[in-house]
Amino acid sequence: MANRTLPRLLQTPAVILLLFWMLVPLGMTLFFSFIRYVLNSLNRPEWTSPSFDNWRGFGNYAFVWNNDGFWLAIYNSVFMVCSIIILTVGLGLAIAVLVNRSFPGRGIVRVLLISPFFVMPAVNAVLWINMILDPVLGLQGLAIGGINDLITGLREFPVLGAFFSLWPELEPISFRASQTSAVAVIIMVTWQWTPFAVLIFMTSLQSEDQQQKEAAILDGANAWSQFVYLTIPHLARPIAIVVMIQAIFHLSLYAEIEIVSRGNGNKNLPYLIGEFATNNIGAASAAGIFAVILANIIAIFLLRMVGKTLMD
Repeated sequence: MANRTLPRLLQTPAVILLLFWMLVPLGMTLFFSFIRYVLNSLNRPEWTSPSFDNWRGFGNYAFVWNNDGFWLAIYNSVFMVCSIIILTVGLGLAIAVLVNRSFPGRGIVRVLLISPFFVMPAVNAVLWINMILDPVLGLQGLAIGGINDLITGLREFPVLGAFFSLWPELEPISFRASQTSAVAVIIMVTWQWTPFAVLIFMTSLQSEDQQQKEAAILDGANAWSQFVYLTIPHLARPIAIVVMIQAIFHLSLYAEIEIVSRGNGNKNLPYLIGEFATNNIGAASAAGIFAVILANIIAIFLLRMVGKTLMD
């Protein structure tokens, strides 16, 4: 009994501090979500300070629920998270399998592959939207302009000219527009987080049973069969962990959305909360509770998936 008491006493301060760190912000958010708390209210100055006298009940939740941008924010949050996870896992698997072989410069290639993960999100967004995806000065605009000039030159050839004359002139895509801004965020976040998946998968591939692969080769299995029936099952747990960790981080995307389009067409829940928080703290808190509920729904689903994987 004494052997158990001492470790628990030593852990108690850390546990209490952690609970305090988690429960106090959550409790304040819950309290603010049930009151009228507006920072700049000339008609009702009593609403500018948090008080039980400003009790509103579920009014803030109804206000957020009926807001025009709420369901768009929910859709964009789920769409961007799912798209980024699918792309990063797919690219991460492909790259990890490719670099898991011995070749000259393997160490340098691994370092270069991992380096995008250490770029700050704001810097990543600025580089992509201005230097790569910009339709005029970015690499996209320069590449499309070069292709159009090449096609124009090919149209003057006597034989190939008739064929290339049917080609339409390509137009660069404006990734700041409401229809494509979410795609821009998905591209830049995928570029930044694919190295994380590559790192996890490369580490796991080091422990893959080579005897099974040798036996499969002797049985006549091709490379694709080895990948599907040996490599993928071996990476099941790392894949589940990568999916769970990325889902938690990508639900809180903000800097990329602000830099790309200021929420024009790609507004997610954190961005909507930021808009409310400029004045209406009560509505922002209610939106924050909705975000917590959405995160818990996704977390429960992912935890079940990870648990099932670990049991298998």
